[in-house]
Amino acid sequence: MSPLDRSLSSTAALTAAWRFVDGGFGYSAPQLFVLVLDRRARIVGPVVHLYDEHQAAGPDDALLGLLVERLAETVEELAPGGGVALMKARPGRSAVMTSADLRWCRALHRHLQAAPFSSRPLFFASDAGPRIVAPDELIG
Repeated sequence: MSPLDRSLSSTAALTAAWRFVDGGFGYSAPQLFVLVLDRRARIVGPVVHLYDEHQAAGPDDALLGLLVERLAETVEELAPGGGVALMKARPGRSAVMTSADLRWCRALHRHLQAAPFSSRPLFFASDAGPRIVAPDELIG
C-alpha cells in the first residue's frame, strides 16, 4: 500500500506521503505540491503539482489568493469538510531555507490561516528531501 493510500492524520503519515511524492530525485525548478484531503485526511483527486520558476524569488500575493480560492472550491466540491496539505520545493542540496523559501512559506502559511478550509502542517523540500516547516520559521 502506498503512503498516499493511507490517512494523513498524523505528522508521520504526512511525512511519509511527502517522501513518496518527493521521490528522492531532486528538483529541476521551484515547485509547489498540493494534496486535497477529505474529512478523514485521505487524499481525494490527483496530486496538484505547480511549477513556479517565474516567481522563484517570492510569491505574488494576488496569485496565492487566487490559488487558495480555487482550492476552497475544490475542497468544497470533492471533499466537503476536508482540507489540504502543501509542500514548497526547490532545487539545491541544502535543507536550510533561503530568504526566498521563507517568503514563500510565510505567504503560504498566511493564506492558509485565512482559508475557509483546514490545512496540515506546511512542508518544505529541497534535493535533500522533505521536512516540516517549523513554526518559528513561519514568524516573519
